[in-house]
Formats: sequence, structure tokens, C-alpha cells
Amino acid sequence: MERTDAVKQARALLDKYGLSDWRVKLVTTNLLMGKCIYKDKCIWLNTHHIDTHPDFEIIDTIKHEIAHALTPGDGHSTLWKNKAIELGALPQACASMALDDRAIDAIRSGGEVEVTYEEHVIRTPSYKITRLQETCPTCGKIAKERSSFTFEKKKIILLECGHNITKVIDSGSPFESIIFDGDERCKHVWNKTMCALCSAKRLYPFQIEGCKAIERANGRMLVADEMGLGKTVQACGWIKFHKESLPVLAIVKSGIKYQWASEIVRILGMNYLPQVIQTSTDRLIPGFKVYIISYDMLVPKVRTVKGKTVTSGFNIQRFVDAGIKTVILDECQQIKNPDSTRTQMVRRIVSKIPHIIPLSGTPWKNRGSEFFPVLNMLDPIRFSSYQGFLNRWVDYYWDGAHRKMGGINNPKKFKEYVSDIVIRRERAEVMPELPAIQRNAYYCDMDEDSQKQYNDEVNDFVKFWNTAVIGGEEDSFETSQNVLARITRMRHLTGLAKIPNTIEHAMEFLEETERKLVIFIHHIDTGQIIYDQIAKHCREENIAMPLKLTGGMSSEARSEVQDKFNSPNYRVLVASTLAAGEGLNLQTCSDCIIHERQWAPANEEQAEGRFIRIGQLSNAVVATYMLAQGSIDDFFHQIVERKRAQFAAAMNKNGDNVTWNEINLVKELAQAIVNSAK
Repeated sequence: MERTDAVKQARALLDKYGLSDWRVKLVTTNLLMGKCIYKDKCIWLNTHHIDTHPDFEIIDTIKHEIAHALTPGDGHSTLWKNKAIELGALPQACASMALDDRAIDAIRSGGEVEVTYEEHVIRTPSYKITRLQETCPTCGKIAKERSSFTFEKKKIILLECGHNITKVIDSGSPFESIIFDGDERCKHVWNKTMCALCSAKRLYPFQIEGCKAIERANGRMLVADEMGLGKTVQACGWIKFHKESLPVLAIVKSGIKYQWASEIVRILGMNYLPQVIQTSTDRLIPGFKVYIISYDMLVPKVRTVKGKTVTSGFNIQRFVDAGIKTVILDECQQIKNPDSTRTQMVRRIVSKIPHIIPLSGTPWKNRGSEFFPVLNMLDPIRFSSYQGFLNRWVDYYWDGAHRKMGGINNPKKFKEYVSDIVIRRERAEVMPELPAIQRNAYYCDMDEDSQKQYNDEVNDFVKFWNTAVIGGEEDSFETSQNVLARITRMRHLTGLAKIPNTIEHAMEFLEETERKLVIFIHHIDTGQIIYDQIAKHCREENIAMPLKLTGGMSSEARSEVQDKFNSPNYRVLVASTLAAGEGLNLQTCSDCIIHERQWAPANEEQAEGRFIRIGQLSNAVVATYMLAQGSIDDFFHQIVERKRAQFAAAMNKNGDNVTWNEINLVKELAQAIVNSAK
């Protein structure tokens, strides 16, 4: 029985017996098959039990626990036994989970465990285990690696059965020829990786090496580069020269589906325009080269709607039917728990897929065991056993009387062991290759309520603008002031809607790096919400509290904030873009998030310039612009970047800054908003 079906059955029975206010929770404890929690009004079901035992046993467990819910406090009394019989459950005490260690390890290692019963006075389980592993092509036995070596661009894997597997590890595709973001008609003049005439871009040398590493691994490689080094572009680069990789499925976090869609089109072109799967009822449109779905959509959800039990969740069989050849797992730490339903669903998708490219700056965050699921999916021969991985590679330590799991044991040896399937570079290694200011657009979705408010504001604006144009008043002072006020409201709405994305991005940055971060905001309420949420995280993680810089602060207070932030103890500053634009030196930091755009792009450039000061140790400043997909953010960004490119082409590297005409920007932006609503 599927976990979803078990929850659905439990939900339906709870509703049937008048327990509609009770919940069903899946747990991974190895103690009981199920449990009734009176105080929480919750029925626990053991996922391992659901995964392994026959349907009748699972239904019996559900009815057993519901009988407890209907006879609170009676334990396994006669009253409870009568209720169990009434529901159709066996009137016997709660059964132990009783899975042996082999079975648990197989489940956590991606295998399947089938339980059958021999009927005696009691039931005695026996296990048929099928692991997520390759088999020897010669004898058909489970392929377990004994040793391996490379010879003439081939990897020879010697198996315990005495046979071997040969894999080609050559790399010869011209990844250096990939060019994007520019004018196709331009005769490019390259200044390192950027065209001086049209601002086209090509891959950095370390990104080319990443593409080659994926190629040598036959499209089964974890790219674990530090945040901001372009993991997405390396995956896309490999896809460009490998038609056998199509179609591709990218599994990403829910808030950045359109960020991924934008990046794929930017790097690979419109021929690779992806289908973004939005709901569980969406059909895969034939002929697309790329499909994008979120991790959350893979996890089935069960709820009651108008008295009926409804299951939602994308049917992953559709990916099999579509013939997916490559799966990209963005932020693969999302599947760090081998027992979670999310990990289970991803395993089912990738189990027969030839190419898997996980991406993550932190494939494990807290415990070395979190690294196993993705390694198991990449190379189930080498990483065939979860328990074996713990025994060999995970460090343990004593905390008082408790033995706890730590990080990776012997990191140097481990790095060598996985070097052919894991590549990681840190920013310090590749700094000379990065530009002085690296601007990254980070597209995110607005939630349903925010999107509705924004759409209503756009509709009102379109009516106002069309009336002004018809009356010949679009250039009047009154109209200009009204346009500014209306567009300011739109900016405010998008600023509030993007807060969860900025918080999530900042949290990942703090976890993945040791560097400092400045978050630039415009609206006071937006900045306060971001500050409060960052402060909450810092308290939980025992990190120094964030600092705050606002427009109303005195020069002495500003100077104190500056000095504190430049000291070793502080890592986060939430700052008003306008307040931080001048007279501030933040040379100890080289990363910022521009949460809200400014009318004058020069103000943003001034904010970026706070980092390029005497004493700056980094060769590159990374500015991440948070953009709400399909909103005023998106339009403004396109206009500004186009004008930057036009200026660069005209001035040809003479070092001058762009002179921004704000009135023309406002007018062009207003027209873009109107056009988008047609």
C-alpha cells in the first residue's frame, strides 16, 4: 500500500466514525506500527510499516488505533476489544514493529522490502528485500563494488561477484562556445567572460570544468559549488551538448520554479522553454525538452473536502510515460532524510533514469548521514547500504551519556573517494575569474493572495493610463505624479510578497558560507519584517543578532553600525538602500541582496559601491536582485539591464557610469505594465 493510500484510508475511517477533528501523522519510529495520541487528537502510522506490510495488516492497524480513539483511556480493556471487533480489527494488544536491521537499512538505502506471513498461533514476518542497485551485466547478481581504477579514459569497476563494469569517462564537448545574454549579431570583443560591445556572457573556466566533470561522469554528478558560482549554468551546459539527456525534469523548491525557467531560456534559448507544472492535474505537454516541478508537489496530500477524502499530488508515473532521461535535483539537501516521503518519491522517479545531476552548496548541513540519499541515487553500487555508509564515513561523538552523529569522518579521504561523482569549488578558489560586480537576477513567485492584490492594482492602473492617453494627458505633471503613486503601491506589494524568498535565500547563505551579507530594502515595514525574521533565525542558530541601518539614524549611530558590522562578530545587516548609499564603508562584506528596486538605478549602484572600498579582500561583489516573476520588478529589471548594455556598447569600456533619465524610465515602465495586461 502507498503511504498516501494509508493516510486516505485512515482519514476516511476517522470521518466515518465521527472523528473529523482528528489528524493522521506519518512517523518513522521503529517501535510501534501505530499509536493513538489522545491529547493531540492524532493517529500515528509508521511509514516503514506501510512500506513493507500487506494491505490487510495496515488496515488492521488503522482500525486498531481508531478503536483506541473511540475508547479514550481504556487501553486494551474489554470495552476496547469490543470496539475493535465492531470496527473489524483483531482484538489483540498493539504489535511491535519488529523489522530487523537488514530490512530498515534496505528501506533507507532505497530498496523495497516485501513482508509475507506464515500463519501460526502468531504471525511471523519474513522479508524479501530488493535494493535500489545495479546488477552485474554478466551474472545478474547485485553489483557491489570491490575496487575501481581508470584506464584510457575509462573507469573499470571490479565487483564482488568477480566480474566488472566499464564506464566511459571522456569529455570533449566545446563548452567554451556557449554564449548567452547578448546580441547574436555582435562580433564579440571579449573582456574575460563578457563582451565589451553587447554584454554577452560565456562560461568561466571553472564552470567549463564543471560541465566536463558532469560529462566524464556520464551525467551523474553532484555539483556542490558554493552559493553564487553558477551550478545551474553548469547543468545546462552539459545538457546543451547531450541530446540523449532530453527530456529533462528539474525538481526545485516551490518558490523558484520561474527562476529556473528564466535561467534555462537565458542559457539554452527559447527552444528549451520549459513547461512549469503548477498543479497536480497538469498534463505533461508532449514535445517539451524541459519540465519543472517543485519538491512539494511530489508529496501526496490527503484532506477532507465537503465530507469526501481527497488526495492531491502529482502522479509521477507521468514522468515515466514522458520518457524523462535526466533529473536535476536543485538544492538536493531537500531529500536529506532517507525515511521521508519526499525522498521516497524522488527515489521512485530517478530509479530508472540514466542521468541525475543534484545541485547543492550544502549537500549535508547537520549530520554526515544526510549526504547518503543523494549519493545512493547517484551510485547505488558504491553506496548500497545506509548502515554501511554510517559505519564507514560518519563521525560520532559523546555528548554526556549520549552518542550522537556528527559530520563526515576523514573528510580528505572521503573527498578522494567521491571525486568522480562530486565536484565542489569555493568562491575563494575562483575569485580572479569573477567580475568586479556580479549581478544575479533571482526570480520568485508571489503567493495567491499577493498575486490577486497586485493584479487588481495593475487593472486599476491600466484603466487610469488608457484614460490619460486618450485625453492626451500622459505627459502632464498631474498624470506623472499619479503614475508614481500607483507604481509605488505596486512596488510595495511585490516587496511584501518577496519576503519569504529573501528570508529563505539569506538563511541558505548563512548556512552555506562564512561570509557577511547586507539586505537592502526600501519600505520601512518590509525591512522590519525581514529584520524580525532574520533575528529569530539568528537566535535559534546562536548567531550574532543582525544589525539595522535606517534613514532616520544620526551620523554617530550610522558610524556605530558600520564599525560593528565590519568587526568579526556580525554577519547580517538590513539596510535602507537610500540611507546606505553614501558615506558608508562595508569593505568586509562582498554579498548583498537588493530586495526592492529603486527608481534611480544609480542609487542601487551606489549601494553596491559600499563594498568596493579600500580594504576589500574579495575580488568580486555579488548582488542578488530579488524579482517577482511577471511583475513590475521584472519589467523594471529588463529596462535597466537593456539600458546598461546599450550604454556599454556606446561607451565601450571607458569606465563612465550610466546617466539615468528617471522620467523616461517611469514612462517606459508604465507602458510595459499596460502591455503586460493585454
